[in-house]
Amino acid sequence: MSTPTDFSKSELERYSRQILLYGKAGQQRLKDARVIVIGAGGLGSTFLPVLAASGIGNIVVYDADTVERSNLGRQLLYTEVDLGKPKASAAADRLMAINPFIQLQGIPRRFDETEAGALRTASLVFEGSDSLRTKFLLNDLCLSAGIPLVISALGNAQGHTMLVSGSDSACYRCIFEEIDEQELPTCANEGILSAFPALVAAQAAHVAIRRILDANLPAGFWVFEKSHCRNVSVRRRKDCLHP
Repeated sequence: MSTPTDFSKSELERYSRQILLYGKAGQQRLKDARVIVIGAGGLGSTFLPVLAASGIGNIVVYDADTVERSNLGRQLLYTEVDLGKPKASAAADRLMAINPFIQLQGIPRRFDETEAGALRTASLVFEGSDSLRTKFLLNDLCLSAGIPLVISALGNAQGHTMLVSGSDSACYRCIFEEIDEQELPTCANEGILSAFPALVAAQAAHVAIRRILDANLPAGFWVFEKSHCRNVSVRRRKDCLHP
């Protein structure tokens, strides 16, 4: 692990406002962190720049999609020059421009069971894909491995962010049931306001950074409904089978 004396003059200036809050030791925890991000779309394209700007030292991005023009109205990480490029690699390039002091890896494929080994050294995982199956998979893998997980999801009028952290707290299965993904609404068929993904993802990034800084941050569930947000208290379900 690096020491606080490893910060360059440029880094100290860049992170000076955060250092006022958490000191060099806190900034060092961010620099030493490795965050795996599943999904670089509507949620990930806000979550990722916030994490990069904060100084998270190592970010790995999984996404199998390419940038389409219909993405540009709400996915501000991309521009016209990125059309047709894999989102994972385009995101990594843009994040490096935002913060050249961090390490980035873009993996242009969908995260599935075969990728579970990649989680071993993760400090935190963010799940922001449009796949309910992937959310449940990450819920189970992260609980088994003892890795904090932030899950976010969107609809056209409601979104949520959940921190799953520790076997004593509620998990994603305590709230939601697995259903056929074809039954779920999508942005493509229902539409969405451009600002809404950013609102939900900014809360997710805020929670993720706070959890890295404070291992005792309690789990939580935040619901966004059009123009307001609720912090919802959730208890672990008695019949929940998570580890």
